[in-house]
Amino acid sequence: MTATPRPLPQPPPPADGLPRGDTQQEESSPGRGSCCPACQTPLTDELTGVLDRRRWNHDASQALLQARHRPWPLALILVDLDRFKDINDLYGHPAGDAVLRAAATALRQHSGERGIVGRYGGHTGDEFLILLPDTNLDGALAVAQNIQVHISSLSVQAMTSCDSAVTITGQTVSMGVAACTDLIPGDLSELLLECDVALRDAKRSGGNQTCVAGSPAALSHHGRSPVVDEVHRLADGDVCIPLARYLRATPSAPRSLVLSPESAQRLHADLTGVLGQLVRAER
Repeated sequence: MTATPRPLPQPPPPADGLPRGDTQQEESSPGRGSCCPACQTPLTDELTGVLDRRRWNHDASQALLQARHRPWPLALILVDLDRFKDINDLYGHPAGDAVLRAAATALRQHSGERGIVGRYGGHTGDEFLILLPDTNLDGALAVAQNIQVHISSLSVQAMTSCDSAVTITGQTVSMGVAACTDLIPGDLSELLLECDVALRDAKRSGGNQTCVAGSPAALSHHGRSPVVDEVHRLADGDVCIPLARYLRATPSAPRSLVLSPESAQRLHADLTGVLGQLVRAER
């Protein structure tokens, strides 16, 4: 996670990247914008737009019933934003809110039409739940990896004072994944517990990774997802270089370096020149 200070003559655009008048996604998501018919309590989280815990429990329970009757597989992902408290402490709670909104938008976009996304801690906290009906473990892992890549590429603008803002980049997430195929449980408590254990494994291993329920190790060598561990191209063409491959990780160090194609070419040329000098010197 890095942040670039900059003066802000005008308010920044919405952190989730959606125009103010764009309600298409809101109308298509289950329960968004609705209230409890009995007490008129909002069923969505006001800040992030995902389902609140009460509505998520209801929709997830309905999906569980369908999974038992079909039958079809069911998967659950718990998502936790890494080092989120640092954002609030360094840049203020409005910046934290902006990151939460952007992350929630990414979760909705990459969970599919039938994915049920909610806020784990109700209206507080930086953890989210994603229930994936008719999805096996491999499918859930593919969703988790897409989420990791997308969130790591976010560029979130946020106010730090009345006349300045920062652009926050390099945010990462830890995730726990569990799936059931043959035997669908009677409720979600066991699946939630398995996911929570896997999420704790991911956090204890340094974060920025996905762990699978029942396995203390994460998905690949040293516990990191191949997509996160490898130098790769992002959706906009930029190059993402995981610094953990080359530098000793510290709590305050950025996790990755994102370069434009032109900057990546300059870095390649510089490294090629330096390595060439070393080879000539050794001769």
